[in-house]
Amino acid sequence: MKKFTRFTAFVLIFASLLTLGAFAAPGRGLNAFEKIADMGRYTYSDLVSNHWAYSGIKICYDRGIMIGYPDGTFGPEETVTWSHAVTIAARVHSAYNGSALDASQSGDYWYSAYYSYCSKNGLLPNTCPKLSKLDEAGITRYDLAYIFSRLLDDEDTAAISDLKIADEASIKPYYLSSVKKLYAAGIMNGMENNEFKGSEYTTRAQIATVTARLVVPAVRVGHDSKANLSMADYQANLENDSIAVQLGNNYYALYKSYTDPQTQVYSLYRTDMNDKHTELYTCADGEYMSNISTYNGKVYFCRATIGTASGSLMCYDPSSEKVTTVYHGSIVESYCFYNGSIYALLFTTYADKPAGYLYDFGKIANGSFTAIHKNYTYDEAKSFTPYGWNGKIYFKLGVDGATNLFAYTISSGKIARVSSVDINTSFYDGHTIYFLAYDADGNYDLKLYAMSLQCPGVIYTRGEFPAATNSKFRSLYKHDDTIYCLASFNRNIYSMDENGLTRIALMCGGVYSALNFTKDKAMLIPNTLATSNPNEIKQYNAKTLSSRTLYADAIGLSCYHTGAYFTPDDGQPVYSTPDSISTVSKLPITVTEAFTKGSDLVIRTKYTNQTGSTIKLRSYIISVAVNGQVVASDVDRMWGFELKNYGIQTFTFILSADDISRSLDLSKDKISIQIIPTYDVVIDQNTDK
Repeated sequence: MKKFTRFTAFVLIFASLLTLGAFAAPGRGLNAFEKIADMGRYTYSDLVSNHWAYSGIKICYDRGIMIGYPDGTFGPEETVTWSHAVTIAARVHSAYNGSALDASQSGDYWYSAYYSYCSKNGLLPNTCPKLSKLDEAGITRYDLAYIFSRLLDDEDTAAISDLKIADEASIKPYYLSSVKKLYAAGIMNGMENNEFKGSEYTTRAQIATVTARLVVPAVRVGHDSKANLSMADYQANLENDSIAVQLGNNYYALYKSYTDPQTQVYSLYRTDMNDKHTELYTCADGEYMSNISTYNGKVYFCRATIGTASGSLMCYDPSSEKVTTVYHGSIVESYCFYNGSIYALLFTTYADKPAGYLYDFGKIANGSFTAIHKNYTYDEAKSFTPYGWNGKIYFKLGVDGATNLFAYTISSGKIARVSSVDINTSFYDGHTIYFLAYDADGNYDLKLYAMSLQCPGVIYTRGEFPAATNSKFRSLYKHDDTIYCLASFNRNIYSMDENGLTRIALMCGGVYSALNFTKDKAMLIPNTLATSNPNEIKQYNAKTLSSRTLYADAIGLSCYHTGAYFTPDDGQPVYSTPDSISTVSKLPITVTEAFTKGSDLVIRTKYTNQTGSTIKLRSYIISVAVNGQVVASDVDRMWGFELKNYGIQTFTFILSADDISRSLDLSKDKISIQIIPTYDVVIDQNTDK
C-alpha cells in the first residue's frame, strides 16, 4: 500500500504543476515543452549529479513532466507502473498536439482521465491491464515503446541512428515496428551488448531518460556508420586550429620552426610524447601546413603556398610510412570525410583583399575536384567547415550579416538552409550541433545551445557561460561529456558539464586563440599577435587540464632556435638568448624574443621552475641596458600564478615609450636584460608532519 500512496502523491503534485502552466504553449509540437523550473544537485536526497540518468531527470523536472515524492526523494530505481506511464504519455501527447485533457474530471481512480485520453487516442497496446490494475502492474520496455512511439509525428522522430538491434530476431512482431522506430530515432536504445531486452520492466530513471529524449531531440543518441567516427572525440578541432591528432599511442603534429629570421619551416612529426620523435614530412620554402585529421588509420593534412591560392591535401600512411598527395590545385580550406568520400571547401581565387577571395564547395575523388557550388565570397565562406551526417553535408554560411546553418543533400544534390539562428561559434557532435549565438541586439549570447540536425526547429539550452565569455574571440570544444569555452582575451577556459554547471577550468596566463584536443591531450595554441613564440603551444592532460609542459618540448625539439635572431610580428630584427637572465638560481628565465614594435619594447620570456617545490609568483623587476646603460625598467605585481616544480610558463613584458629613454637597435646594440622574480613556496598539504 505504501507504493500506491507514493504514486498518488506524485500525481497530485504533478496535477498542480499542470494547473500552473507546466505546458505553457500547447499545440506547438516539441516547442510546447518549455522550461518552467530548475532542478539543482540537491533537489533529491537520493539522486547524485553523476547518476547516469541525472540529465534526463533534470530535463523532465525542469519542464514539469516528472517530479519526485513529498519526502524529497525521486526513487530512480523504482519500477514504473502502467498508471505512471499513461499519465506521462497523456500529458506529453496532449501538449504536443494541443488536445484537451481535463485531469480534474471525475473517475474511479486518480489516473482515470489519463487512461481515458490514451485509450481514445489509440496510444495503448492490447496488453494494457484493466483500469483497476494500472497502479499495481509494472510496465515493460516493450509496452513503453508501443505507447511512446505514438506520441509524436514522424517528422519529429526522424531516424538518426543506424545501429542494429542485437536481439531483433527475438522481438515480438506486435512490438517490432515501435521498437525499431524509437531505436532509429535515438529515443530508446539497447542495453547490454546492444540488446533491447523488451521483457524487462522500466525504472523511473529509464522512463525519465526516454521522455527527455522524446521532448528534447538534441539529447537523443545518434549513430551514423558512414560518418568519420575517428574524429568524433575532437571534431571541434576542425572548426578551429587543428594541429595534432592521435592514433593509438602515437601523436601526429604540425610543427613550425625557423632556420633563419626570414624562413619558417613546417613539418609533420610523429611522437610518443616521451622520447621518440620522427620527422615525417617537411614543406618547401614558402609553404605552410594546417588542418590535420585522421580517417581509416591514416593522417591527413593541408599544404598551401603563402600568398597564392595553390595548395594540396596530403596523406600520411603509418603502415607504409609514405606521404602521398590526395589532391593538388587550389588550397583546401576545410574538409571532411563522409561515406568514404572527401567533401571540401577550396580557396580558388587569391586577391589583395579578402573582398576578392572566392571559394568553391565540392567533392574530391581520384585526385580531382568536382564543384557542387562555385564562387562563395569571403563573407559567405569564412565560417564554412563541412560535416557529414545522415546523408547530408552540413556547413555554416554568412548570409546578410548573419551566420546560418545549411546542408547539401547528397541524394538530391540540393543545398538548403537548415536553421536561421545566427550562430557565433560551434562544433558538431553526432547528430547535434552545439553553438553560441548572438542575441536580438547583436551581442554575444552567453547561453550554450544544442540543436539536432534532424529536428532543427527545437533548440535546447544546456546552460549559460559566465559574462566574461561575452566577447568576439571565443570558441567551443568538447572532451568526454564536458564542453569548454575558450574566451581568448579573457585568458580563461570555462567548462560546462552535461547538467549545465560551469566553472573556470584553466587560467591560461596569456592570450590563446584555440584549444586542440586529442584523445588524452589538450593543446593550447597561442595568439601570436599578443602572446609568446608561435611554437610555444602548451600541452595538458585532456581530462584534468593539468601537467603543464611546452608542446614543442614534448616532441623533442627546442621551442626556440638557440642563439638565433627571430622575425617578430612586425618583421624587425629581434634579440634572444639561451642564458638565464634571472637573479634567482633555481628559477632560470630565458629571453625567447625581444624586439621593438613602434615605440614599445616587447620582451617574451620563458620561466622554468627548478626550486623543488610548487611556487606562487608574486612580482618582478625587469631592467634593460643598452651598451651598459639602463634604458628601460619596470616593476609590477603578478597575479599569484602557481608554477609547479619543473613547470614551464611564459610571460610577455611590454615596456612602453614612457619607460624607454632612447631608441634601440637590437641587431647592433649590446643588449642586457635582467629580471628579479619574487615568489612564495606553496606547502604541500599532503606532506606527513
